[in-house]
Formats: sequence, C-alpha cells, structure tokens
Amino acid sequence: MKKEKIDLVYGSLLHAIGKVIQGSSYDERDIGTIGSEWFKRFSDNKKIAQQIAKATSIDVTTELAPDSLVYITSAAAKIASGLKGAVKTQERKEDFLSKQSDIFNVFSDSPSQRYLDARPLELGGEPNYAKEATGPSDQSDYDRIVETLEKEFERLDFSQSQIDALLNLLESTLSYVPASTKMKELADISLATYSRLTAGFALAIADYLAEKNCLDYEKVLGQDLENFYDQKAFLLASFDLSGIQDFIYNIATAGAAKQLKARSLYLDFMGEHIVDSLLEKLELTRANLLYVGGGHAYFILPNTEKTIEILASFEAEFNQFLVQHFHTGLYVAFGWSPFSANDMTTTLENYRKVYQTTSRMISQKKISRYDAKTLLELNQGGKSSQRECAICHSVEKLTKHNDQEVCHICAGMYRFSKEIQEKYYLVTKEKGLPIGPGAYIRGVSKDELAQEEWTRVYVKNSYSTDLLKATHVFVGDYKYAEIDQYANLSKDSESGQGIKRLAVLRLDVDDLGAAFMAGFSYQEGGKFNTLARSATFSRSMSLFFKVYINQFAKEKKLSIIYAGGDDVFAIGSWQDIIEFTICLRQNFIKWTNGKLTLSAGIGLFPDKTPVSLMAEETGKLEGAAKDNDKDSISIFDKDYTLKFDQFIDNVYRGKLEHIRYYFNIQDERGKSFVYRLIELLRNYDRMNIARLAYYLTRLEDQTPKDKKEEFRTFKDLFFSWYTGSEIERKEAEMALLLYVYEIRKDS
Repeated sequence: MKKEKIDLVYGSLLHAIGKVIQGSSYDERDIGTIGSEWFKRFSDNKKIAQQIAKATSIDVTTELAPDSLVYITSAAAKIASGLKGAVKTQERKEDFLSKQSDIFNVFSDSPSQRYLDARPLELGGEPNYAKEATGPSDQSDYDRIVETLEKEFERLDFSQSQIDALLNLLESTLSYVPASTKMKELADISLATYSRLTAGFALAIADYLAEKNCLDYEKVLGQDLENFYDQKAFLLASFDLSGIQDFIYNIATAGAAKQLKARSLYLDFMGEHIVDSLLEKLELTRANLLYVGGGHAYFILPNTEKTIEILASFEAEFNQFLVQHFHTGLYVAFGWSPFSANDMTTTLENYRKVYQTTSRMISQKKISRYDAKTLLELNQGGKSSQRECAICHSVEKLTKHNDQEVCHICAGMYRFSKEIQEKYYLVTKEKGLPIGPGAYIRGVSKDELAQEEWTRVYVKNSYSTDLLKATHVFVGDYKYAEIDQYANLSKDSESGQGIKRLAVLRLDVDDLGAAFMAGFSYQEGGKFNTLARSATFSRSMSLFFKVYINQFAKEKKLSIIYAGGDDVFAIGSWQDIIEFTICLRQNFIKWTNGKLTLSAGIGLFPDKTPVSLMAEETGKLEGAAKDNDKDSISIFDKDYTLKFDQFIDNVYRGKLEHIRYYFNIQDERGKSFVYRLIELLRNYDRMNIARLAYYLTRLEDQTPKDKKEEFRTFKDLFFSWYTGSEIERKEAEMALLLYVYEIRKDS
C-alpha cells in the first residue's frame, strides 16, 4: 500500500479522536484542534495531523492544497454519518459526557430509550447492557479510556503493519463512546464504528478517483460534493461460503467427534483469511470490512474496473483451491452492487436494492457453480475404486493416520484439534492446514510465535495489543470437557442419579435477514435506515454471539462447537445445555430489548450417536420451534415444543420446581409414581380422573407425617394441572419427564 493511502487510513480513523479527549479534559475548543494537538504528542506525521485538525471543520478551508487528503476524509466522514451536512461533533460543555443511545432504540416499530455506559470492551464481567438511566457518563470513564489510548499510542509507528492493531484498539476503547453529542441522528453510533466507516469510505473514494486520474479533490469533494453524492463510486460486495454445516457435522466414527470444534474453528479462520487475502489484493484494510461471520462477509469497496477484475479472479482462484482440497464440499460465491452515497441515505427502496442486487448475484452463482472446464475436471475420474476417508467419506488424497484411512484434510484436522486452545494462529506458506491458495494455518504458543516466519497472525479472543502486527478475531470456543465425556457428566458424581445422555443445542435468531434489511425502516419514515446503523447492528450481533457467549457458558459442562453470525451449535451434559439455552435466551432478550427473538431445539442422545445424526435430529427440533410461531424451544421431541417464556416460567422454573420439592421427600417406591402420572397425562381421559385421585392418595399415604400437609398442597396443584387445559397437561408432562431424567440411575 502506498504511503499516501496509509496516511489516509490513519487520518480518517483518527479524524474525530478529539471527541474522546474532549470528554476527558472538558476542553471547549473544536475537536479538530484538540485531536491534532493530542496526536502530535505521538507522531510528527503532518498529513495525518492535518486530517485530524481540518476534516471535522464546518467549512474545509481554502488554504489547503487541491490534492489534500483532508478533502477525502471530510467527504468520507459525511457519507459515513449518513447525513448531507458537515460532520459537527462539537457541542456545549454539558453535553460532552452524553451517553451513547442503544442501537435498538430506533429498531422495529416500538421506540425505546436506553443508553450505554462509556467503558472499554471487556471479555470478563457482565456485558455492557443498555439501561434506561439517562444521566451523563462519569468523566473518570473517559479518563480511563484516554489513559489506555495514550499508553498504546506510545508504541505505534503508524505503519501499514499496525493498522489492524489500531482498529482493534479503537474497537476495544471507543465502542461505547458516541460519535457525536450534538447530532441526534448519530447518538447511537459509536466513535469506533463511525471512524472505521469513515476510513473505509475514504480508501474507496481515493481508489475511485485515482482510476479517473483525478487529483483535484478540492473541486470534486469540496465544490462539487453534492454531485459526488450521486456518483456510483462504491461497491457493496459480499461472499457466501457454502457447505459449512456438512463439513462440520457430516463426519463418521465416534472418534471424529474430537474434530468438531477444530472443523468449526478452521472454517472461521478460512472466512477471515478470505477477507484478509482479498483486501490485501485490493490494497485496502479491514476498515473496508462491514461484517464477517458464519461464512458470510460484507465490504465497502471502490467501484473500479480493477476492483471487479480482482473480485472475479480471486473468486475463481479460491474456488479452484476448494475443489482441489474439498472437491465439491465447499464453495465460495461473491456478489456486488454499485451504489452512491445517496443510495444509502435517500429512500429505503434504494437501500434495499443495493443489498438485493448483491444477494441475487450470489444466489445465481450458487445455482451454476462451476464452469465447463472445472466440471470436466471434477468428472474426469468417474467412480473411484479407492477406499473412503473413515471420517468424511472423501476419496481424495488418502493417508494412514491412527490405523485409519483418512484424507489429508482430516489427518491435518487431528493435528489442528490439538492446537485450538492456543491464542495465536499463524498463516504461513507451507506448514499446517491448507486454508487458501499457497497458505496454511496452525495454532502456536507465544514462544513458538517468536521463532517462526509468518505472513499473517491471528490473535483469538483477546483485545490485548501485546502483538502489534496482528489481526484480532473472536469466536465462541468455550470447552469444559471432551464430547465423549458429557454423557457421564450428566450423572451426579455422588448419588449416580441422572440419565446418561448428552444433549445437543441448535439455536438461531428469528428472521435476522429481514431485521437486517428493514429493522430501522419503521420509525419516522425510515430516516434511521443508514449504513452506519446496519454496521452497528451487525457489530452488536457479533459481540453477543462471538464475544459474550463464552461468558454465558462459563463453568457449564458443555462445548460451543459453532457460534456464527446468528446461530449456535453446542454439545454438553443435558442439564447444562438446558441451563445454557435459557441463559443465552434471557440475555439476548435483555441485549436487544426484546426486539429480536431466538428459536432453539435441544436433542437428547446416547454418547455413541454419530454427530451427523445428532445434528440432523436437533435441526428438526429447531425447525419445530420455528414452526411454533418462533420465539420457541423444542426439547427432546417435537411434541414438547413451547414458547420460550412458557417453558422457562411454567415448566422449568414452575412445575419442575414443585415436582422436585414434593417428590424428593419420597423414597424410591414413592418416586415410581412419577411414571404413572406421566402415563395418565399422555392418555388424558376424564374417566382417568378417578385413577389419578387414587395414585395421589396412595402417594400421600407414603409421605412422612411431617410432610403430609405440604404434599396435600402439591396434590391439589397437580390435580388442577390435570383437569386444566391441554397445554397445562403438556407442561406438567414435560416437567415430570425432566424430573425422571434427573433421578434415573443408569449403569
């Protein structure tokens, strides 16, 4: 990347840094002056300092050279804000510490008023939930953020290799600092997101104008800025990696379960590698990345012939790599659509059209994946007489590993599965799992890191900037034990009670695609539907499912196998899987202010069940939950499908607790009545009311004298469940079944 573009990245990323300095110092001067003076403490780079000093001015001064980068940064900042006017972040003193509005305040058709505390992102402790309190942030919060920034800026040399480190630093410190305390429209956009978007648009503008041999930025982006807003200067690009679920779940043999997390993590890194490799070829940065996760990504790119040529050639090259190593198992499709600044700020129709055009291109490519040459190569061999890989059934490049015939990918996955708890992941030209054309990945310790030559390094689940030349990625990777241990861990270690089964969870967000497209279009005629809010919304989903999800799983007996952009796959002891699901759902409702919901399926399986079968059956349960008007859970069987609140309040924290309390005072003979009660509930008939009364009376007779009064209360309660509605009986049946699984003793 040319020096001028590097300066442009840093200048646009830091053009509004004075906002956070202002919150700490209560300095009433304009943020450009504050920010540039602060920056000069760490660098003598005049071009960066000039962008910081001038880009936020109401009028970009005429004393600048026509090719000054200030014009690009200033225009990019206006486009990133989603507004036509100048980006003015200066405000009255009493507003310096205004809190950032929750992104969900203007989401859906029900306005709300919640605000976020100004604090750094932290991997431990409670997530930063929005609250209804409207008071200002404490100045000490800003002091702490500025102190962190100053400490890290002392180490930066503002070179190309440290751009990702700065992006990580800004994200970890400025995600809850509002970009502006004056413009109401920007109150819910963080300084981190706004700065990132500004840099992405700035780089795209620079390349777009360079292709036109235009260096008179003053004219195009100053005098004629309104005309530039109409130019299709940008591309919304996206990719979709197909075959993820089959790659992860469709594996044979019991021992293959140990590969599950490795396979999931490998595909996470493949998505990241696609992003970084493409941006490297385009001479852009992760500031141009809007979102990556779950095999999908969105970018803001310059609308140039060079960009389109690179997108097409990169797609073809990467698919050649996928064919070579995975046959037809994995496929990546790219799509893109030109857009102008006005397309993203004028009408909802134009906004949607840009996304829909991109999506349609991807869909069309997925229908007809391969050209004639590739199809010929794929069919050349005809039916193979070779033995299949014992894990994935591939017949390509088989080798011996642990007395099994396996393909080279599965053999590599065995090695990778031992590396997945590492913090650092190297991309090199020859050693590890193939992750792209001429690229290999493996996990290493910090000591190994210092001894290796690498082209790229990923740091997993850490905001620490101990390594400046690194890309930070976040994944749900919590692990309590090996998968084949969870069935045994479902049994109480002392009493031996508990059915010996593991559980599988499949869960995803209801109607996330529709929410992403139209979630901000309902209030005030769609004026909140901006790219900045879409980016903030995507970031909010990523924070929940990639960062905080590990907290929700902490100390529970389970492994998070996969946590993509909106869906989760986890395996663990069945009790802990239920607890985790409830925890995840309740926190998600709190996170989104109840404006988005989840649906979940939980399957119960013996420990030797093939992973593919567990995934398939649990997927059907998740489907049953979706079919129950969403916001539902289907647990163990489609017949046991309820709304989430109904399951949590009426079954898990309601009827089950009553059943535990009253049956735990019984001996083994007394507990056997549970099965009879389940049978009566399943075969409800008014004629069976007399039988129920008989069973409950017998159970009362067996109850200790000092507990009889308590049991009579339960007897009346259960009788009311039985004679109540059909749903009451279903809830009671589910609660009894869960209790049976809790007390059952398996050998």
